[in-house]
Amino acid sequence: MKAFAAPLLLAAFAIHAAAPIKPVPLAAGKLPAGATFQGDFKQAVRWTDAEGDNIVVLSTHHDEDGEDGANDDLYAVRYTVAGGEAKARWNLHDFIHDCPVDHQAAFLKGAAVQVTDLDGDGTAEVWLAYRLMCRGDISSDTMKVIAYQAAQKYAMRGETEAVDGKGGGYTFDPAFMGAPNAFRDFARKLWADHVADDPDAS
Repeated sequence: MKAFAAPLLLAAFAIHAAAPIKPVPLAAGKLPAGATFQGDFKQAVRWTDAEGDNIVVLSTHHDEDGEDGANDDLYAVRYTVAGGEAKARWNLHDFIHDCPVDHQAAFLKGAAVQVTDLDGDGTAEVWLAYRLMCRGDISSDTMKVIAYQAAQKYAMRGETEAVDGKGGGYTFDPAFMGAPNAFRDFARKLWADHVADDPDAS
């Protein structure tokens, strides 16, 4: 029996370490104490990883109070939860302000937030994808894919593909260039899948 103890323990550890991170949707009314949002609630997901119990909350805000036009803001906040209380770990805020023409700050439908563990280290990567629009023609909009692993932020910035086929380019920030290849591969696919999305679908 002793001869089998070490292999069995190692096998059990390997199975535990390989357990996938499984995010689940969370309604606004189910957010724990301390987890708040600005503007209109859009989406929240919850998961457990090496850092514990986690929640990301997405929201947007729109008003017509800008000096020269409309204001559109989007927000994403990641919380860790302990003892029924949520504590903010990071937050993202991006916006279009004072826009006098067609405008939008919106998370991309079907890609607003995703949670992965591409490097298999037990700590989740959180992916956010969105567009910022302020234009009176058919040109491209600003598009961003932002990823976080713990407190480390990675940014992929560029522009959407316009209806005439122009645009669609992007750049990775230095942090992304130093990340595992799997991170950039995932980001490229996400970009390719949504770079030509219709703004009205967001």
